[in-house]
Amino acid sequence: MVCKVAPKETPSRGTGEQDAQEIADYETALDAAGYGRFSRSVLGACACAFFTTGVQNCVMSYVLPAARCELKLTTYQAGLINMAFMSGGVASAFFWGIVADVFGRKNILSMTLLVDSTILLAQSTISDYRLLLAARSINGFLIGGPSTLVFTYLSDLVGYKRRQFYLDITGMSFVAAWLILPAIAWLVIPIKLTGYTTLLPIYSWRLYLALGSIPGFLSGIWVLFLPESPRLLSDTNRSDRALKIMAYINKCNKGPSAEFKVQKLIQDNIFMTKTLSGDQSRTRALFIGVLKDLKMFISKMYAVKSSLILFVFFANMAAGFGLNLWIPELLLRMQSNAGKTCPMNQSLPENAMLFNASNIPWKDIPRISDDYSKPEVDKFNSSLNIVHAEKCDENINDSVFTSGLIVGACCVIGNAACALVSSRGGAGVRRAAALCALACALACVCLAACVCACTASSHLAVAAAAVLNAASLNGNVLLIRLLLHALPAKLGGLGVCWGAWWGRAGGVASNLAVGVLLDYSCPAPFISVAALLALSIGAIMMIKLEEIKVIDVNKTEADSAEKNIGLERYISTHM
Repeated sequence: MVCKVAPKETPSRGTGEQDAQEIADYETALDAAGYGRFSRSVLGACACAFFTTGVQNCVMSYVLPAARCELKLTTYQAGLINMAFMSGGVASAFFWGIVADVFGRKNILSMTLLVDSTILLAQSTISDYRLLLAARSINGFLIGGPSTLVFTYLSDLVGYKRRQFYLDITGMSFVAAWLILPAIAWLVIPIKLTGYTTLLPIYSWRLYLALGSIPGFLSGIWVLFLPESPRLLSDTNRSDRALKIMAYINKCNKGPSAEFKVQKLIQDNIFMTKTLSGDQSRTRALFIGVLKDLKMFISKMYAVKSSLILFVFFANMAAGFGLNLWIPELLLRMQSNAGKTCPMNQSLPENAMLFNASNIPWKDIPRISDDYSKPEVDKFNSSLNIVHAEKCDENINDSVFTSGLIVGACCVIGNAACALVSSRGGAGVRRAAALCALACALACVCLAACVCACTASSHLAVAAAAVLNAASLNGNVLLIRLLLHALPAKLGGLGVCWGAWWGRAGGVASNLAVGVLLDYSCPAPFISVAALLALSIGAIMMIKLEEIKVIDVNKTEADSAEKNIGLERYISTHM
């Protein structure tokens, strides 16, 4: 059973109004700092940082089709590049949160954004496939920092009254990248730069990569001008510095003359139970906390539920961060196959046709057969040679970019609908998550029919891609909400971390499967992911939700240590 703690009244140790104003818990003090210019600045920085994570996840979808001729990429190699990025994310799933709680969330957030963007900018000069593979692995590892720390950092600097609204806006910035990047690709990639002699060949996809690094540099520098998380300082016995930051926030939001009356913070005691002698003690305390929660997560009480949760995340991200990254390539294949004859229906050379030999003397049949077949066989063989020697086409039809815009727009609309659904109870979230999984499965089957068939409707393929993108990315948000309804608050953050880990593993497996199988058994990766999603529907409906009981704990200061802790704090602690 999950016990939600009712909001506590403003704490005080005396009977006077002055004491009530001078002593407060963290949430009360942060809300007292107000909302204004500083809050909007934090929202802008965090939204830009999370937009950067969306750029990193989506950018190669348009780079690889445009660069395949210059880099001589095969389908298998393109799959390895996508897989390398997701593998880096898997490796960092439990890393950045702990590092950030030791060295500071602001410092790690800014550092990872700047280094990640520097590596992305350097990729615009790479001409070797192996270097690109290594660079994408590092990108995947580094971008795991912003993707997990953004929400924690924003929650630490914005009061609870507007926090959820700001978190929703920040979450939409990730989806917005899938709408904006196709538009930029449409403007940049078709550009042909000819007549220039340079050390490095100039290709438009290199310019596209350079432009993609701008949001990371902007957000990384922006975060440098913001303060450290006062929540982290307060939780690690540095309340004086936390109060100074809150006073600064109050001054920025309300004006230079505004007075911040809170003089002392009541500790939430997340790390205070340990004797903190430095960074090493905090790191040890964090690891011990992770191990204790992990033991409970895999205990007999939660083992079945945990297994179901991890499976549905694996299936969802196999579609969302697997097949979704291949949508531009799939649409490009449909474009290149348009108007071509289906190989299985390709006409045979005329020497294979039957002819009536009943009225021809037997001695003349060999001569007639030779005269009839040689020109046709030569003609057929020459046509095959032309096909094999066909030059790599660097041109991408505009329909690929417009299709990407449609897919991104559908995803943004779906994200808005997802925010409304998530505000309701757990049963509604579970039904919505199951419907998203069903929509993803049907979209996978439809894409298999469109991409792998000899003749198919491009409009149907675009519609299926839009459904797959919107349902998978927003289904991931719904699964996180479902997880929070299914697990106690103490295990919520750890569950999100493990879900993200297994989900990224699903993305790795899906990208590898597409790269290996697409040229040999085209429908296989689509049908496999569709089967996983179909099974995940049953798993979602089997997940039992926790009962929620609200209790009041307006007791002593020591009891405040047991108050409900938001998911945003646990994400940083456990990831």
